[in-house]
Amino acid sequence: MRKKIISVCVTAVLALCCIFAVACGGNGGKIADNTEHVDAITKTLKLSKPFDGKRLMQEGGGGIEEATLIGETTDGDTSNFSLKSGGSVTVRYQGVDTPESTAGVEKWGKAASKFTNEQLKSATQIVIESAKSGQVPEKDSVGQRSLCYVWYKTASSDFKCLNLELVENGFSLNKEAATNAYYSYFQKAEEFARGFKLRLFSDLDDPLFNTAVIDISLKDLKANPNNYEENSKVRLKAYLTDMTKSGSGAITFEIAQYDEAENKEYKLNLYAGYRGSAVNMRVGDLYQIVGTLQKHDGAWQISGVEVDNDSKGDEISWRAQLSYYLVFNELSPLYTQKVTSNCYGDVTVTELVGLEGKQLTFKGTAPKYDENKTPVEFTFKVTVPDDYNESIYEGARLSIAHGFQFEARSSVVTVTDYANLTIK
Repeated sequence: MRKKIISVCVTAVLALCCIFAVACGGNGGKIADNTEHVDAITKTLKLSKPFDGKRLMQEGGGGIEEATLIGETTDGDTSNFSLKSGGSVTVRYQGVDTPESTAGVEKWGKAASKFTNEQLKSATQIVIESAKSGQVPEKDSVGQRSLCYVWYKTASSDFKCLNLELVENGFSLNKEAATNAYYSYFQKAEEFARGFKLRLFSDLDDPLFNTAVIDISLKDLKANPNNYEENSKVRLKAYLTDMTKSGSGAITFEIAQYDEAENKEYKLNLYAGYRGSAVNMRVGDLYQIVGTLQKHDGAWQISGVEVDNDSKGDEISWRAQLSYYLVFNELSPLYTQKVTSNCYGDVTVTELVGLEGKQLTFKGTAPKYDENKTPVEFTFKVTVPDDYNESIYEGARLSIAHGFQFEARSSVVTVTDYANLTIK
């Protein structure tokens, strides 16, 4: 009887050791140092659905299709793909929610994005599967991205589910629905990552996450780009000159700093994303901006901006001045698309105040873009060229590409270049 008990105990211990070894992926049972890649659990989930001739976005198409990655991944859990049948799809990874790395920047966010990029860049084949089995994928809460599983194979491995791999490597909690077929795999993957303290479950530092803030200028960034490190947290004062909205609904602002000595603007993109406080920033206003400096398609941009106009601290973004940058042009997209309240229609000159040296001062009214096109009066200052022939007169109609209200609520607008002024 004693031998039988010992035998049963030994068998149980060996079984536990085998499970432990599989879960560790052969890492010898040590706690991961957050640089390792594990996939033992991921490898147990197989792509069993046929995808040849199937269509992901077509009713009755099977909800699965071969695809190709477009550019870089947006976040660790969002990628753009071109489909074999034509067209493209923005995929929000089903069952996954990695830390932010673009609109917001959180610990392990850039690492997750880097991991997703590296896995997909190594792929020899990619297949997208709808989370809604066999059907056209549903949209996420933003309403723009399709909820899917992303499968990829490499020269040395069979198809692996990248969604599951992200969870197994500690980049996300298990967010898979309990009713979905793959739920048990996601559950095991989180248990493994949690047990071995991988990334989100680790007390270790994320080498790609930096909290120390450095002050920068856009002029120096352009002149000395190699002096700056990606993922640095930066602070600067800049005004917003434009806003664009992508097909998926993500908002990107153009920010700028004006160099008075050179009479030149230096510009950079600020990625605000889909939601959060940054998307409510106003074109034309001056902000202290605190965010993360990163590369997007090979160019610098700032992301991870959170705006708190009440706090006004050194570690947060806040509005420094309303109506700093102004546009007076009824054909400007800023005016016709009502992007900002700091854009007005064409100026009608109401008074020539005088010419001192080369600086001309005049008053004029311009309509706001509101329903009533309410006229607003401004005083304009501009340096005229040597051959100026008094072409600006009372009653003249002008469009002005942009000007600056350097002093808040002064209604005095400095036009930095006469070339920015067009007489109609």
